[in-house]
Amino acid sequence: MWRFGGAIGLMFVLLLPAASVSEASSRDRAGPKCPPAHSQLLLADAQSQVFEAGEDEIYGCTYRKKRAYVLGHVRTCGSSGCGGVKREVLAGPVVAYEEVNVTGVARGGSEWWVVVRDLLTGRVLHRVPTGIPDAPNTLHLVGDGFAVAIVVKSDGAVAWIVQSGVDPSGYEVQAVDKTGSRLLASGPEIDPHSLALAGSTLYWLQGGKPVSAVLN
Repeated sequence: MWRFGGAIGLMFVLLLPAASVSEASSRDRAGPKCPPAHSQLLLADAQSQVFEAGEDEIYGCTYRKKRAYVLGHVRTCGSSGCGGVKREVLAGPVVAYEEVNVTGVARGGSEWWVVVRDLLTGRVLHRVPTGIPDAPNTLHLVGDGFAVAIVVKSDGAVAWIVQSGVDPSGYEVQAVDKTGSRLLASGPEIDPHSLALAGSTLYWLQGGKPVSAVLN
């Protein structure tokens, strides 16, 4: 009886490595191809990619899933205004970007949004105006102008610097996290290209001096 049990145990031990290798190979073979062929890679990290394909559409996808989600079309600007998405940033399976539709008052107004999306599910975690416009409501504005910098965490917390659409010399540092929406700083002395994120600490330069805040 002992010999029989020992033989079964030995066979089990011998088969374990082979089974592990087989499962690993199966997972590798089943891995999604992202992005597909004939696409232009725009951005990538260890978990996700953003790419352009088709009719100037921008997509995002994770390596863990085969499905790609449309983020919007490539930003274009002309005499009639601007529209599309830009400034995509990744943090694991989460992508953040700016979505705009600037047509002017005569054509219905202008909208500037910051969007955060989970590429595992396609769910939109946040879609918020870039700021509160300091202008009459008659201008039909949503947001306060173009986002010039965006950073995001893998849990969906996001921060950005917006350049005022009414006063182009004015900047604001905005954030959305577990505590809600917050205006962190404002003024012409904010360096629009200084926004950075290290862990949960947000950094920027204001008046040539470093400033920080926690992004929860």
